[in-house]
Amino acid sequence: MLSSFSTIVKSLLKRLSASDYPVLNSRLFFEIWLTFVFDQSLTSMRDLFYRLNHAGVPLDISTFSKACKTRQGEHFYRIYADLMHRLKRQNSATAQMLIPLDSTVITLTSKLFWQQKYHQVKLMNGINLTQGNPTECFIHFGQGHDARFAEIVPSMIPENGIGVMDRGFARWDFLDQMSQTQTLFVVRIKHNLKTELDHQRYRVVWFCDLESQCEFRLATNLSEMTNQEVAETYRKRWQIEVLWKFLKMHLKLDQLITKNSNGVTTQILMVLIAYVILELMEIPAFYGQRLLDKFRYLQLEFSRRCSIVPWSYDLLSETLV
Repeated sequence: MLSSFSTIVKSLLKRLSASDYPVLNSRLFFEIWLTFVFDQSLTSMRDLFYRLNHAGVPLDISTFSKACKTRQGEHFYRIYADLMHRLKRQNSATAQMLIPLDSTVITLTSKLFWQQKYHQVKLMNGINLTQGNPTECFIHFGQGHDARFAEIVPSMIPENGIGVMDRGFARWDFLDQMSQTQTLFVVRIKHNLKTELDHQRYRVVWFCDLESQCEFRLATNLSEMTNQEVAETYRKRWQIEVLWKFLKMHLKLDQLITKNSNGVTTQILMVLIAYVILELMEIPAFYGQRLLDKFRYLQLEFSRRCSIVPWSYDLLSETLV
């Protein structure tokens, strides 16, 4: 059953302790991050702390920065996994589910990262087009070809799912490993990839996009689909790009505010948590039912309140600062 935003947040806050740390407890830490990710009117964490301090929450931003550097993300991983499970229960699985997979790169601008020779962080995950939930995520600092993480990909694709991937995964050893784990896939391969043994190893489908005048070559281990069905399956890979666009435009995925790897990981997890909350929540039909409609509805709610922190006082009377 779908729930309102306040009901979902209340259930999450109950799982977090309000007294595990003397100043900034896990519940308050989660509330601050969730407010920053969701509230589009906030351009920096200093803006949020200005509101909190003038709303009677005596918390210094340096305390929050220390927490970002030292707190581990177990709570956030568990919350993300629980929300994904709830979304899966809400939408039933089908015989074959399409799972577009890809990775997006987020630039690291802090010199503290440059000293560690990290200029970017890569987030890899997918989206289940049938059940609407993102898959498990993999966060990697630094350069790295997608095919290097072959051991991670099968865990993102359910047993009855088909992984749909772009040329970043186009290596024969990667495809061999996918086949060894009996993982179904459709992968676009590069034009310069050696093809002498293509038809002996995998089925290769050629098709041409007349509008862009571009030729596509797809390697797959699907035997029951026709060539046209394989081509249509690959076209749905674009939905992962739509996911990245939403996360970056509205949930601040490309506005990394911390200067340490632990804080960056925490923010990325909070962005994914916020996305699943939007998928789960319901709003009055008057406002619309698209994901963007839900996000805009939340902006109306935030305009009436300082942040989720004082809002949570109404949700949980035992919330402590």
